[in-house]
Parts: sequence; C-alpha cells; structure tokens
Amino acid sequence: MLDDANETSYSLQDQANINAVWASLIVEECSRLGIVYFCVAPGSRSSPLAIAASTHPLTTCISCFDERSLAFHAVGYSKGSHKPAVIITSSGTAVSNLLPAVVEASQDFVPLLLLTADRPPELLDAGANQAINQVNHFGSFVRFTFSLPAPTDNIPARMVLTTIDSAVHWATSLPFGPVHINCPFREPLDDSSDNWMLSCLKGLNIWMSGAEPFTKYIQLQNYLACKAGACVPMAEVLEIIKGTDTGLLLLGAIHTEDEIWAALLLAKHLNWPVVADILSGLRLRKLLPSLPEIEENVLFVDHLDHALLSEGVRGWIHFDVIVQIGSRITSKRVSQMVEDCFPCTYILVDNHPCRHDPSHFVTHRVQCSIRQFVDSLMQSQFSHRSNKWCFYLRVLNTMVAWDISFQINAEYSITEPHVAHVITGALSAESALFVGNSMIIRDADMYGRSCKTHAQSIAHMMLDSELPCLSIRVAGNRGASGIDGLLSTAIGFAVGCNKQVLCLVGDVSMLHDTNGLAILTQRVSRKPMRILVINNHGGAIFSLLPFADKTDPQILDRYFYTSHTISIQKLCEAHSVRHLPVKTKVELQEALLKFEHEKTDCVIEVESCIGANSTFHSTLRKSAQQAADHALSILSRLPVGVSISDGLFLYKIHKMNFSLYRIQLCAPPTSSSADHHHNEFHREGYILSVYLEDGSVGLHLLKSTKKIWWM
Repeated sequence: MLDDANETSYSLQDQANINAVWASLIVEECSRLGIVYFCVAPGSRSSPLAIAASTHPLTTCISCFDERSLAFHAVGYSKGSHKPAVIITSSGTAVSNLLPAVVEASQDFVPLLLLTADRPPELLDAGANQAINQVNHFGSFVRFTFSLPAPTDNIPARMVLTTIDSAVHWATSLPFGPVHINCPFREPLDDSSDNWMLSCLKGLNIWMSGAEPFTKYIQLQNYLACKAGACVPMAEVLEIIKGTDTGLLLLGAIHTEDEIWAALLLAKHLNWPVVADILSGLRLRKLLPSLPEIEENVLFVDHLDHALLSEGVRGWIHFDVIVQIGSRITSKRVSQMVEDCFPCTYILVDNHPCRHDPSHFVTHRVQCSIRQFVDSLMQSQFSHRSNKWCFYLRVLNTMVAWDISFQINAEYSITEPHVAHVITGALSAESALFVGNSMIIRDADMYGRSCKTHAQSIAHMMLDSELPCLSIRVAGNRGASGIDGLLSTAIGFAVGCNKQVLCLVGDVSMLHDTNGLAILTQRVSRKPMRILVINNHGGAIFSLLPFADKTDPQILDRYFYTSHTISIQKLCEAHSVRHLPVKTKVELQEALLKFEHEKTDCVIEVESCIGANSTFHSTLRKSAQQAADHALSILSRLPVGVSISDGLFLYKIHKMNFSLYRIQLCAPPTSSSADHHHNEFHREGYILSVYLEDGSVGLHLLKSTKKIWWM
C-alpha cells in the first residue's frame, strides 16, 4: 500500500491540469474508502473523472451508452456487495436519466455515489449547449447533495477529499441511500497542459504518504445508547413475546446471509409459525435429507396466502402478537390478514428509521439490525403453549400445499406457476435468485417451495449448527417496485454478490431494459448468469385484476396488456447472447440444469399465454380455497381433548377406487420410442381416489403407464 501511496503522490504532482488533479483526488479517496466499482457513461464533460477512474490501479470500471440501465446496474451491484457503486455521467439529460434508479435506491436504502459532470457557473442560464440546472436535481431522493466549485488551485485540494468523505458517510449511514456530488469542469477537459500551483496540495503530505481516507468517521451511537439506558424498552418487547399464546413471525425482505441465518435461529428459538416472504431468503429454502424433522422444529406456513382465500380461514385465524423482521411484504392477502388481526401487538424490526406502516397499526417499532434483535431474544427462554394452534396451521398449510402441487403437476403444459414451483431445484448454495416485479414476484411468493438438497458439505455445516435448512439469497427491486431496469439490476447484483445468479423476469420488463443486454456481454468480474424470461406477449398481471372481466378486450389489449410480437430471440442475437426457447416442462428442467455448470450467459425463454395463464391462476385459487375449507372442516370436527402430540390423526378408509386418465401431449415425450411422425400424442395413467369415513376424499396421481398412444 505504501508503494501505491507514493505513486499517488507522484501522479498528483504530475497531473497536466487542475481538472485532472481534482478528478484524481476524487477517485483515489473513493478507493481508500473501499469504493472501487465505477459505472461510467460516455461523455465529454465527464472526461476527467472517466480517465481518472479507468486508469486507477484498484478500480473496476464498466460502461454503457444508456445512463438509465447503467444506474440500475449500479443499484444491483450495491445490493449484492453492500458497498456503494460510483456512477459517472456527463451533463444535461444524462443526469436526468439516473432518476428512476436513484428513486429505487432511495426507497430501498441502497447506497450510491453519483458524480455528475457539469458546465461551470458562467455557462448556466446562458444558452450554452447541454447545460441545465443540476443542483438539487434529485430532490428528496438523495441523502446528501453538494455542488463542487469548478476546479481551481485557489481552493485547498483537501476540500475535495472532505467532500467525498462526507458524502460516503451519508450514503453508508442509516438510512442508507444515494448521494449526489455535482462536478463542474472548465476546459481543457483532456490532458492538455495548463499550469497549476502545487500550493493547493498544502496539508496533504500525510495523506499522500499513507493509504487512509482523509477524514475517518467514527460512530458510537449503539454503544452510547445502551450505556444511557436506551435498551430498556426491549424489556417490554420481551415480556409481550413471552406472554402470547398465538404469535406469528413474519419475515420480510432480508438482505444479507448473516441476517437470514439470524432469522432462522429466531424462528427455531421462538417455535412460532413462520410466514417467509419470497425476499426473506427462507421461502426457497433447501431441506437437508439428514434432518427430516425440519417441519417439526420450524413451522413454515408457506401457503398462507392461498389458505386465506377461504372465508372460513380468514374468520378463524387470529394472532395476538406479530413480529415482523424486515420491511415490505409481497402478499396482499397476508398484509390484509395482519390488518384484520388489529388490535393486536405488532412489532416491526428493521435497521432504518423510516415508517413502513401503510396500515398504521405498528405498536412497537424496533430500530436495530436483525442480528441485534435476535441476540437480545436468544438470551431469554420462551414457553411453547400453542401446540394445538400450530398443529392446526400445519394441517391447513399442508393440505393447501398438496393441492397446489397436485394442480400444477397435473397440468401437462408448462405454466407460469409451474416455473415458480420448480425454481428452487435450479438453485444451490453457490447461486442466488433475482426476481422481477409485477406477476413474476407474486407467482414466486405464492407458488415457490422448499426442496431437498443432497450437498454433503452443506449438510455437515448445518448439522454442526443444529439448523435444518439452507437459505437461498433472493433480491429484487421492491423499493418503488417498477419494471424498469430489472435486467441491469440483476447483472449488477451478480457482480456484487459474486454468485451464479438466476434472474426471473417477465417479457415486458425485459423489453423495458433491453440495453441491459449490452451490459451483460461485458462480463466484468462476474459469474455466468441464467436469465429466465416468461414471455406471455404482454402484461399478464392486468388479466387477474377485477376490472379485466368488465373491460372491452380491445381496450385491455392496447392500454393494459400492451401486447407485442417482438422476438426475444432476435434481441439476444443482436447482442450476441445465447438464447434457448422452452415449451415443455422437461425442456425447462433440462435448460436449468444444463447451464448450472456452463461458463456462458444464457437467456431461457418460456412461452406463455395471457388467457391460459389467467384461467390456470383462477383454477389454482378455487382449488386452494376448497382445500383450505376442507382442512378447516376436518379440524373443526376433531374431538375436544384429542391428542395431537404425534402431529397426526387417523381416520378409517371407507372405500377406494381408481380411474383411467388419458391426456393429450403437446409433443412426444423425450423418453418415448413412439413414431414421432404422427400429429397427436397421449399418455395414460391412473388416479387413485381414497374416501375416508368422515366424507373427505383424497386423490393421487399414480405412475403413468409406459404406453404412448399416437394418432
């Protein structure tokens, strides 16, 4: 590091002009603060910054002609690495193009450093080209904004360093978020020689001979707060949790693996029912075959959303205390259920100070990290008095889960819920998921499921900690929940988290950010990605909204679905990105497994249809509602005082029968030796019906016969 410092000293004094001096100081101070990922948009006015960033020995630079995609890429990197990325742009509308990403970063507490080049003051409001008012350009969406003077040797250069230090401190202090430094430059913008006075470097001898930032910010708030007795209110929270009979642990968005781990420890310690959002990292968990008792130790109610379709369930379910870890819940029905539980004790835990309480019923707002909260609760013991309540929830969730799985597997064609249902199988400890918005994240939240893992190294690690599953890191843009910039964000996330990322996105979102493909092809310090695009040729989510049945189809198609015939394959070809079309369940499985060990990026396109998707979602909802009603009916007939310690109850089988089924296939099975020159293919099998003495009926799809019929 000392050699680097000496090189810095030499390069500063050797700079051709004062513009280069200030730009070098900015980039060097960023690197000393651990900020080394620079997203550089092309432009003339920003040349000093771009050259300083690209020639620094410790930085990594990426570029894109589209500032909007580039800014979202920076958001993704910061999400993945938990470090700010730097965005460098030229002046004018190039700065305005950053706004959507700045809004997302602000709403989702993502640190960013924006360095926007500008015209000097004498060229503003004077008709100069590409000159707009860039001061306070992002309003309240940035945590800190400052407009530097145009570089001059009449101002001590250390002012530049303290400005960067202050801005980064704001970006990385709660609440995290973007900061903006406006950087006017006069000409020359290149390396033309222009004399400047070394006296502006006065006071920088120690800085130039070392490798530390000029100003070090030291925070002692947590220590001083506890010393001052500010931790006393936690005693009240502990007593509330200890005194409840029916508690719920609600896991919202969790951003780091340590916090996911802490949340799982808390779930095991409290022994409460757990509803895990798709962004919690514990919705798509991997179960260990060596620990089959996971469903006994931690009760994950993964399908509460669809169980709440039942009016009886909505009327029956009630929680006295709800502890929510992390902000923002994807499921609208779960959020409505929580609201229906009010008045109750609602404890929201998150490290930022902002109010995430749209229904205005949070009774205790705990501002701390998830790890701090879990540490405080792990020191206390909690009695488990609601075994029957948990058992009822387990039965309800299991029956709804079985029904959803049956319906998805029984449908021979590939469906959008099927993609969400099987996605966990394509993820491992070395991978992560970035999930898009609109219908994509809702399907993942409703139909995503856990699955078993066979990784022995992971199994031993989990056994040592007595935890029964492996979490999968999941990220998304839920700050403002827009569909813009999702592909670029996912690529940045892959760079930041250093994992093999599977990006799940819709076709309209893909089209909204096709310039992200230009970033994808650069492959800077990143593992290969799989981008799974569900293409239903429009905005399918609108077909599921109440007004869809009452609106003219032509109006729906033009103004809501925004139907299109754009070829995803040709877009990929234009960017030299590998494309793989998928039309069957088998093809999807093969595509996901095939590219797990590939070294190239790939776009996997799943064909879908808005009408068929809407119909199948309706079928799933109706069937899940019936399953929930049936489960509630069975539970309501249990004798008072029935023993449920074994986690099961028995009924006599009244009768059984089976029936032959025959379904048409859209393509010949890959394992079939049938003559594929025929036009129609069918598969036969048996459905077993079991009738219990209480009147309930269970169905099971038996293994298909090997016989393939063709016509």
